[in-house]
Formats: sequence, structure tokens, C-alpha cells
Amino acid sequence: MKRAAAYLAALLLCLSANAGGKDFLRRFHPGLEWGYTLTATSYQHFNYLDTSIGFRINDQGWTYPPRSNAFILGSLTFDLSDRFCLGLLSGYEGIDRMRRTIPLLCRGSFYPNGRDEDGVFFFSDLGLNLSHPEARGNQMQIGSGYTIFLAPRCALAFQAGGRVTYDRPDVWDPIEEEYIPKRNIKRNDAWYFALNIGVSLKF
Repeated sequence: MKRAAAYLAALLLCLSANAGGKDFLRRFHPGLEWGYTLTATSYQHFNYLDTSIGFRINDQGWTYPPRSNAFILGSLTFDLSDRFCLGLLSGYEGIDRMRRTIPLLCRGSFYPNGRDEDGVFFFSDLGLNLSHPEARGNQMQIGSGYTIFLAPRCALAFQAGGRVTYDRPDVWDPIEEEYIPKRNIKRNDAWYFALNIGVSLKF
């Protein structure tokens, strides 16, 4: 986390060396993004000691029932050029049933028609889930969308993307109907595969 922050600071210092004052500040664009997440499938691998029956359980497999969640993210984007942007996003999102997280994402975007024109764009983001320090996960997403400019420095964008999230959730014991103590958990890996559909305002 500290290394990523250092890299970002170094990048901004390099960029500021090539742009002065107001011109540099005009390259920053705050924004707000919200939408719907459909978690289509997930894969889980749990290995833990079940003290109620006295031996270790190894449980792994796919689950397919779709689950609905939502997300809301704030963003700060920097124009690297007329077509490429780099941004930081954070907020609140659901990744599975009863599982919420606060992500910190770095997103790269490409605008074939130019950053300040209506049209299609493509994006990819990668980041960490910060809300569970003892079981920190990560996620990545790729997608595309369409931007409509409402006024200078005010754009509305519609977008969709495929997201993969890695998580280390608590392990539920369906027999005892309680969570397995963390000291008894040897492995608690989960991957969630989801479709995001969202709307964003960029200024």
C-alpha cells in the first residue's frame, strides 16, 4: 500500500514538472459513480478445524445462484493526454451476500474520440479491498462505456464491466450454525465473478 502511494506521488510530481499552475490543476476531474452489481458465480475453498466433530474440513466448489449488490464510488481522475486518463476511486460496494467492502482502485481509461468528446471509452481498474484488514482482498475489472457531455467539464457516462474479486471471508458452519473461530481456519479463499452496470458524473 505504501509502495503504491509512493509510485502515485512520483507520477504526479513528474507530471507537474511538465505542466504549470492552472493548466496542471485543470487536468484533474472529480466524479461520482454508482450502479448495480450482479454476482453471477463464485468459487470458494475453505479448510478449517471443526472442533464439534473433531477433525479438519476441506470444502471447495462453485456456487451459481446470482446475487444482487450495489456500489457507489468517488473518483479523482488526471488527464495524461487527450485520450488517456488515470484515476483513483474509493467508496462502498457489495461483493457477495452479507459481504461489503471499501475498495481503493486505480483506473486507466482510453477515449478513442478524445477525453472531451462524446463517444465510447474503455477502462480497466485494479485495487485493494480495505475494509477487512485481517483478510484483505483485491479486485480487477475491465469494461467499456459511452460518454455524453452535458456542459464543459460536466459529462454523464454509462458503463458496464466484468469484475473479479478475491476475498477471505468468515467461514460459516452450517451444522453448528455459527462462524468458525479464526484460529481454526487454515484457508478461506473466495473468488467472485460479477457484472457491473453503472452511471457516473464527471466534472
